[in-house]
Amino acid sequence: MCLPLERGRALARRHLTPPAADDYSLHCTLVSMAGRRNAVSEAVHKDLEQQHALLVRQAASAKTTDALAVWWASQAEGCDLAGALWATLTHPRCDEPLELRVLAQVHMLQHQVGAAQRQSARRYLDLAGEHQTLLRAYAEVQQRMTAWTQARAAEQQQWERERIQLRGEVLRLRTELALRREALPAVGAAVAAASTRATERIPPSAASARCASRPRPADDAPVARSAPATPPQVVSCGPRHLAGSNAAQPLAPRPRVVLCVGGRSGSVPHYRQAVEGRGVAFLHHDGGEEHKPAQLEPQLAAADLVICQTGCISHDAYWRVKDHCKRHHKRCVFVETPSRSAFERVWAEITLSEGSGPVE
Repeated sequence: MCLPLERGRALARRHLTPPAADDYSLHCTLVSMAGRRNAVSEAVHKDLEQQHALLVRQAASAKTTDALAVWWASQAEGCDLAGALWATLTHPRCDEPLELRVLAQVHMLQHQVGAAQRQSARRYLDLAGEHQTLLRAYAEVQQRMTAWTQARAAEQQQWERERIQLRGEVLRLRTELALRREALPAVGAAVAAASTRATERIPPSAASARCASRPRPADDAPVARSAPATPPQVVSCGPRHLAGSNAAQPLAPRPRVVLCVGGRSGSVPHYRQAVEGRGVAFLHHDGGEEHKPAQLEPQLAAADLVICQTGCISHDAYWRVKDHCKRHHKRCVFVETPSRSAFERVWAEITLSEGSGPVE
């Protein structure tokens, strides 16, 4: 009761020869040798005195047997039952009746301790099983929460990407609108200037003669309604494509504004002179070298005819021109060789397909 098993093994290794075969043999050997004075009993006695020295000094304050019995009763409910038992049994005032009463009480306490240990073992097994069940349930909940968190994070990332895309689209549309608003006065001024120059080039007498030469409808003839204009088609061709097809195709409507995309900067004045000489407004975009690609959109919107010199423009400008003309059914001529002669040849073919003379 007072000597722990590990401590008994240590004493046996030092004082028993040969050592005990197992713990039960060691217990029986120590009990039998403790009944007489020998090296083993003295070593056990000394070791127990050192271990329980504090309680031995406390028990020494009891000067009578009754006082010792009271002290034992107060210590029997405590935690250090082994130290109280050793201090009581080794006290000089401990007589045989007190010793029997103490041993009987310790014997019953051992039964209670054994029953409590068995109950604790069963309770431990129940708690261990419940703990495993809770661990499995917790793992399932944790997996569900992890999956839910990952799904919410992916959804939030998708929302963030869509928000950034929409914000970029809004900024692009605002920038495009601002650029078109900035270019609108210049385009309007160019169209007005071209119209003014075309009017100034037509002599008043020629205009009167042209108007007088037109036949007047009879008074009783019904007034014919003008048919809706057919949207012009996108034409993609080289410099010589139009000349061979004009004979079989009807005359195309005359453009009021011509946009030239690309071309060498030194040839732009000659392009302008050739176009405006026919009384048509002229616009120019260098295809992305110095002019911004965003400035091309308002010019494309204002033009009736687009001449695109593909040999000296950027890919961005080329696809902008092609996409805009295709979506808006706008006439577009692609010139592969960016030169003055090629432009003049294409412009001559276009004017021939539209009829001679400036725009009225």
